[in-house]
Amino acid sequence: AENRPLFEATGAPLARLGFLTGAEVLLARLTEDGHADTAVAGPPGRNWTAGELLSHIRSEADRLTTAFDTRNATTAVGDRRRARLAQRPLLPEPLPLGLRTSHTRLSAAQATPDGAPVTAASAGSEVPQDFVALVREARRLTAAGHPGEHRLWSRIEERLTDGSAAHDDVLGPEDLLQAEIADQRAYRLATTDRNAESSGELQRAAELYEGLGMPWHALSARSRSLAWLSTNDEAERDAIRAGLDETLAEAARLMTQATTEGEDAEGRAERELEYLTVLYSATFGAYQDAVRELPEAAGSAADRFEERAATLRAEAERLSVPHHVANALQFAADLAARRGDTARAEDGLLATLAAVDASGRPWRGSRPRALLAQLMLGKDEPARAVELLHQALADAARYDDTDFAVAPTYALLGHAASHLGDVTGAVRHLSEAAARFDQDGDHDEATDVRIQLADVLARSGRQADAVAVLESVLAGESAAAGDARALAQARLSLARGLRDLGEYLPAAEEFLRLADIVAAWEDDGEVLTLVAAEAATALAMADRWDAAATAYGRAVTAHADAPNPSLIIHMMCEFARLTMLAREADGLDPALDHLTQADAVCAAVPKDAEDFAPWYGRGTVHYRRARVLAEAERFEQALAEAEAAIAAHEEGAEHGEVPRAEAVRIAALIEGNGLARFQEAIARLTAAAARCRQAGLQ
Repeated sequence: AENRPLFEATGAPLARLGFLTGAEVLLARLTEDGHADTAVAGPPGRNWTAGELLSHIRSEADRLTTAFDTRNATTAVGDRRRARLAQRPLLPEPLPLGLRTSHTRLSAAQATPDGAPVTAASAGSEVPQDFVALVREARRLTAAGHPGEHRLWSRIEERLTDGSAAHDDVLGPEDLLQAEIADQRAYRLATTDRNAESSGELQRAAELYEGLGMPWHALSARSRSLAWLSTNDEAERDAIRAGLDETLAEAARLMTQATTEGEDAEGRAERELEYLTVLYSATFGAYQDAVRELPEAAGSAADRFEERAATLRAEAERLSVPHHVANALQFAADLAARRGDTARAEDGLLATLAAVDASGRPWRGSRPRALLAQLMLGKDEPARAVELLHQALADAARYDDTDFAVAPTYALLGHAASHLGDVTGAVRHLSEAAARFDQDGDHDEATDVRIQLADVLARSGRQADAVAVLESVLAGESAAAGDARALAQARLSLARGLRDLGEYLPAAEEFLRLADIVAAWEDDGEVLTLVAAEAATALAMADRWDAAATAYGRAVTAHADAPNPSLIIHMMCEFARLTMLAREADGLDPALDHLTQADAVCAAVPKDAEDFAPWYGRGTVHYRRARVLAEAERFEQALAEAEAAIAAHEEGAEHGEVPRAEAVRIAALIEGNGLARFQEAIARLTAAAARCRQAGLQ
């Protein structure tokens, strides 16, 4: 679309053939993927679909190719064209360039943070084909707490379900395998917030463990079945707390019994781990209650959590189990961060990572690193945040942690890179975050990230790329079902981007669509004022003056209901400028009329109005009037207005230095070029330059 004029450029046939061939590559791909009826920009004068334009281009390009090869008595030009058209995409999957896509991307377990496939070694271990070996490997990873266990247990359940494997007595009782599978199924259900079903699976596992004479495993499963339940009903929460207290009491009884009866080292280690799991469940339940009590920093839930976390940490230290020490510390740090106690949260997360290092379970460091990175961003330490987030993502991929929140982490990494001024990194990471949110079905989150991505692109001067991203956000059925306000923000950014690209009419169309949307927002009338004003200005820029006048009136009406004086004054000043450009000598009176209206808006603003500086409003109008009068060669009046602008901006003290300097510049130009008072103009500029240097302006 941006290169549409090239369709009419016929002066350089070989260059034209190159352009047509490149367009044909794109159009052929679009058509092949089922988009032949999609509207595209072709030669001016008619509307085109991808299929129609492909036929048109192919015919002309074939004609040019034949002409070249006939003249040259070779097939060189035709060979190059055919080779280019025959090339296929380099990758089977699209790269995440920030655009919305329905293509399935690699999961966190299949891709590293740099997008490269992960080998079996980096993803934990191979999936054994032998069923006995598969179960033994899954049990080994479970005992180690390795996240790769989940992939293996899923495979075990699949094979038992599809009949490709059956229980083998060498693996122990069949009920043990069924209990382990129920335990794993509960975990998967909990990760998708199906907590009631998860609790049911854990209760089933507990019953199977009890039948096998494995009381610690049964107690652990029962405690988790309670802790993972989530409810807002106070009576149900009381029952959960009571149930967890019972499991704690039973755990204490079993611990006392075990120490008096004696056991071997392996049995003791297993008992201690299950005991700590019960304490962990009680702590997690208390943590959930404390989170519900926020923003209060004290209360019964907070006290209960502190007690539970302290017990878990003390017992884990006594039994030399560092990863449960890390759990207790991380719970406390997370709660401190939620309460705004960032210093305590940071200390807690650093201690958590130290405990993880001591545990020999490095895969447990990804989550505390991501939390710590958020704190580092809050402290304006983006370099440290980037380092932490890269390591978190790398470890999640290396250790097959498919439950790690990869998409939000990439989004956070994008923000950190942006704070560092690393635009390339910010674009790459935000694009990856958006693609992964889409893959996870979190389309509202994907939309939000794409809006942020577009902002980064626009601020870095890549406005056309920003527009493409925003257009993808607003296209398709998924956008229609998204968050209305997020999509409205995307449309506003798109309209502004199109305007900045000089696409004034498409920009105006987007502003008008948005105005119709926000007109129904009874609680946010100022947004309608903003959008109507920007629509009016864009229509004027597109030379659609009748429509611009209608939008202008709509903005003024909206301003009466929901005032936005700064924006309305800006619109009126822009209309004065554009009127002079469009009508030249005949535009003076209409332009001055717009500025008179702007004066009235400024004068009507209450003295105690927030978010409006009267000096800036007056100075803006005086400045624009000075320029309008200067264009009409009414230089004495123009100079008086420029000096009035200077005086108005003086009232803004340091905040008015920049607009004051601009008003001085215009005054000097009027004085020198319009009135031939060169010495006065030079003196004015010399004094202004000295003042700018003193104010630290460049």
